[in-house]
Amino acid sequence: MKKLLINASRSYFVTIGEDFSVLSGAEKLVKGEKIAVITDDNVSFLYGGTLDRFFPNKKIFDYTIKAGENSKSPENYLAILDFLAENGFCRDDAVLAFGGGVVGDLAAFCASTYMRGITLISVPTTILAAVDSSVGGKTAINLSVGKNLCGTFYQPHGVFICTKFFSTLSEREIACGLGEIIKYSFLSDVLDLESVKNGVTEDVVYKCVEIKARIVERDERESGERKLLNLGHTVGHAIEKKSGFSISHGECVVKGLYAILKVSQKFYGFDQKTFERGKKRIETFSHDPDYPFSADELIDIIRSDKKGTAEYIDVVLLDKDLSPKIERLSFEKLRELLK
Repeated sequence: MKKLLINASRSYFVTIGEDFSVLSGAEKLVKGEKIAVITDDNVSFLYGGTLDRFFPNKKIFDYTIKAGENSKSPENYLAILDFLAENGFCRDDAVLAFGGGVVGDLAAFCASTYMRGITLISVPTTILAAVDSSVGGKTAINLSVGKNLCGTFYQPHGVFICTKFFSTLSEREIACGLGEIIKYSFLSDVLDLESVKNGVTEDVVYKCVEIKARIVERDERESGERKLLNLGHTVGHAIEKKSGFSISHGECVVKGLYAILKVSQKFYGFDQKTFERGKKRIETFSHDPDYPFSADELIDIIRSDKKGTAEYIDVVLLDKDLSPKIERLSFEKLRELLK
């Protein structure tokens, strides 16, 4: 079992282990008597009631949403707030996010805004949520115009990652998580993708979380360095939205990485050998990096990205050393480079 302290606006521990014992001691984070476990129907079917024994002195209230990106909606957000209010939740009570990235983002947004903030505990069940979205304090729901346009910065009070959950993931969910891990390999050389081929272990999760944690500690509200974590996401989110969320987030990150690699070659002018080296890394786990949308189609969506202004957007490119660099590009320049 490994523990990592994150010193953000609220300091908290991320506990990582191979079995459910990682949750031992989670109950002490909740001062009140009630916990709302927010989950989706897939996790509920497989693991419903699994967490209850770790909170013997609390009243558990289960709320289940339909699995999938479309559930990260304003309608579900308001419904959960009503659920908390109707069951008399107060500031000392807690919301527990039990699921993947969709559940985590939605539940965290609810916790951050209900009574202006109540206790938030995260128990991610997917690789993507474990290595990325459960840590760092970003919460969000989607609007009809784009992904994650409504949200807050709100650090959890504790994150408990159990790699045992990964054994029941579909091949598509595993591929989704591996997409985010590829991103981390560009952000730090401490992560060796060859070691990941043997499985997403406790050590792999720890390395990804540590990379993200140190960046978040230095730039919690994304005024500078934290933008590096968006590598592959600017184009990836547009592909995801354009596909009607039929392509998973992690797979879209891989496609976004490939698009950015092509943009970077044009922008920095590095040689084909460097390009092929980057492409080989992106294809480590046999993802398909291609996407069926034009530059014009993607730019129309990217214009609504929360990281942009009226004319410009900060995009993370890869330089001649395949190291991430933040560049401010006009939308027209990005359109030109994407073609």
